[in-house]
Amino acid sequence: SEGDREFAIDTVQMDPPRARSPVKRLRMARGLTIDSGAADNVMPRRLVRGKGNSIRPSPGSKAGVHYVAACNTRIKNEGECDFHFATRDGVPENYVFQIADVNKALCAVSYLVDHGHQVVFDQDAKTGIDTSRIVNKVTGKTIPLKREGNVWMIDVYVEEDAEPNHNQGFGRRG
Repeated sequence: SEGDREFAIDTVQMDPPRARSPVKRLRMARGLTIDSGAADNVMPRRLVRGKGNSIRPSPGSKAGVHYVAACNTRIKNEGECDFHFATRDGVPENYVFQIADVNKALCAVSYLVDHGHQVVFDQDAKTGIDTSRIVNKVTGKTIPLKREGNVWMIDVYVEEDAEPNHNQGFGRRG
């Protein structure tokens, strides 16, 4: 299915200090794009998969909220989900995403800032190496950003569901 092309399967230890056995995790092929112009975190329905991730009505979907695309088309808010994921380093995270018919997952800088994070876009002055990152101001946890061209993103992994979630349009990959 289209959603399966969005993920690649890695068998890894999700949480080395506590986990007893390797689990399958799915790497989101395009990750989360960091977007300073987005009003909300938003992702397409096809990306909602993994343990603990399910869609529910949101205040925006109940109120008939629409987003406006760059080409001026209206995109309906279809609800929201708590998106549980791990970073490339295995650090667990959980951000709320609005669900809409968009091409890829966008992580709003405004959401990160409003939830106690500092977002830094930077590069080392001597080497030119990108040092962009998200820092949790309470815990000090840092998520490195990956720059692809002029777009910054977070590498994202979700733990594979034990059972298919038929309500989300996904089946288990074998």
